[in-house]
Amino acid sequence: MVAVLGGRGVLRLRLLLSALKPGIHVPRAGPAAAFGTSVTSAKVAVNGVQLHYQQTGEGDHAVLLLPGMLGSGETDFGPQLKNLNKKLFTVVAWDPRGYGHSRPPDRDFPADFFERDAKDAVDLMKALKFKKVSLLGWSDGGITALIAAAKYPSYIHKMVIWGANAYVTDEDSMIYEGIRDVSKWSERTRKPLEALYGLHLMPEGKHNLHLRFADEFNKLAEDFLQ
Repeated sequence: MVAVLGGRGVLRLRLLLSALKPGIHVPRAGPAAAFGTSVTSAKVAVNGVQLHYQQTGEGDHAVLLLPGMLGSGETDFGPQLKNLNKKLFTVVAWDPRGYGHSRPPDRDFPADFFERDAKDAVDLMKALKFKKVSLLGWSDGGITALIAAAKYPSYIHKMVIWGANAYVTDEDSMIYEGIRDVSKWSERTRKPLEALYGLHLMPEGKHNLHLRFADEFNKLAEDFLQ
């Protein structure tokens, strides 16, 4: 839906921090009480660790929010926990192992940590008895979501990914540039490409666009997920 491509490692952290410029108000999640009694917080045993999550809404469509590097569901998805449609969706925001309230253990970074997070995320939602889920992944959470969809395709319904890293070939760039002007395309042709390439652009969105432009982002996500 929306893609922002960048580097790896330290660059991800630099992008995350640089987006928080002085004078720009970024909504942050407060305590669960800030969202009303409809938000619950709990832990569940998954793959040998206790994973923390927040849950809100009563919709049939389960949506998992995957935070970025050093983040948690509470710090990274305040406007989504508060304002995504609670009649349409059941929204779960998790803390990956070693982050937020999913400690101990302390966070570590083995070579396969993205794959480990993807399995943790899917197994968490299965432990919560969701038969199928959609994923909203930001930054490192976007990478985790992409891996989860690749490894567990029958379990993932839809995805919204932004601020994630990816390897883009010259051919990919040519295809993307060639399909951006889709105003005259038929809906049958346009919709699959919008879902694949992310044709909605936010020129001032930057890395944390879901916080800077939360209302617009939430509306786009809701429309896409329905």
